[in-house]
Amino acid sequence: MEPLNQINCFEINKKIWKIIGLWPADDTWKYHHIFSKILIAVLILLFDALLTLNLCCMTKQLDVIIENTLFYFTAVVVASKVITFLKERDGLIDIFNSLESEMFQLCNDMEVKILKKANSFNIMYWKIVAIVSFTSHVAHFGVPVMLHFIFSVDLELPICSYSFLSKDFIDTYRHLLYLYQCLGIQYLVLVNLNIDTFILGLIIFVIAQLDILDLKLRTLTDHKTDEDNVDDVSEADMLKKLHQCVQHFEEISKFCDQIQRVFSFIIFVQFSMASCIICICLFRFTMPASTSYYIFLATYMSVMILQILVPSWFGSKMMHKSQLLPFAVYSCDWIPRSRRFKSSLRLFVERANVPLCIVGGKMFILSLTTFTSMVFRYIFKMHVLIKLLEMHPNNIQLRLGTYYIDKLEYVIRNKDFIIKKLKINMKIMHLLFMINEALMKSKSSSIKEIRFLYTYILICLF
Repeated sequence: MEPLNQINCFEINKKIWKIIGLWPADDTWKYHHIFSKILIAVLILLFDALLTLNLCCMTKQLDVIIENTLFYFTAVVVASKVITFLKERDGLIDIFNSLESEMFQLCNDMEVKILKKANSFNIMYWKIVAIVSFTSHVAHFGVPVMLHFIFSVDLELPICSYSFLSKDFIDTYRHLLYLYQCLGIQYLVLVNLNIDTFILGLIIFVIAQLDILDLKLRTLTDHKTDEDNVDDVSEADMLKKLHQCVQHFEEISKFCDQIQRVFSFIIFVQFSMASCIICICLFRFTMPASTSYYIFLATYMSVMILQILVPSWFGSKMMHKSQLLPFAVYSCDWIPRSRRFKSSLRLFVERANVPLCIVGGKMFILSLTTFTSMVFRYIFKMHVLIKLLEMHPNNIQLRLGTYYIDKLEYVIRNKDFIIKKLKINMKIMHLLFMINEALMKSKSSSIKEIRFLYTYILICLF
């Protein structure tokens, strides 16, 4: 069998982490920790501090605030990732050790093929994200520089204007400030690229291990028939294989706990900030702007959606793969086996009925269900913001506060009426369900239209 190093697909991540000062191990040059502290202080702490000052001192115009807030939320996400890497150094080393643990070693060519496919996907995904990220970075920062030196176009700072600085100071050091912002964003791009792809790669690795375990369970009772005392030998061998599968599943479960313990905070912050960014982009679409700026908003919002959609997709896939294990174990020839084998099998099925998942911030499961619920929440918040602007366009903050205070006071004053109204709505909803169920049995076109209306009413009630 061809040997396979299971962490080869993360070699590029490790190299970039060493360059940007985030590699947790001490196997680099002796001054690496000093280099790491200086780099983080200049490109994370100082960079975020300047963004915060700019946000506090900028012009109180809604479109300007929105434009600066988009990049500020992105910087907050990157800062959370850097803090997590500095705080969870031991946890990261444990994850790399677990990847090379004895339980995850491969036994046959089919398992090697499954893991090779997973590693190839991780490498391909890293390349795609890297190409998109660096192309966007060069286009955003390189084109203005070319226009400035070739056509003498004024060079504007790419991220924010540093409103707390005087105009004379900015004009004097414009090129240095531009270079600093370019380096800061490049650092953010490298952090995002290599941490996001690493988290996704770990989830892909878990899915590959679940596929390998599924294969082992389906072939659990396969044995050779040309041996002496085949029944005794095969029974003991199958029981041993089942116990190894149980241990394999427990190791996968522990590995998921390791991922959750180290990256739970990152996942929570990323989902929260992505939610805020998407809401802000949707709100900005309601305001006048140039076509190029609308294209920028659409592109930026799409990237934010993909940033949470991709891990949610594979989080759901991981849960689905773990839920298929009980079906896999019952695919083997378990019926003529011994009572002890069946008891062990039943215990494994009970354990595998609880799907493996990763929880972000101890609040939500990384899954498509979470993603879809967040998307519907964006639409609802967008609707509320538009209504608030229509009611009081000159003071949205005051209107937002009084809106929720009025709602709260209304609930407190009319709690008995609200409870009674909820009971009535439940009865109406139950009646509509019964009518809809009766209409489902009809094939008439007019009945179909009525059924559509009732379905719409049900959706509105929910």
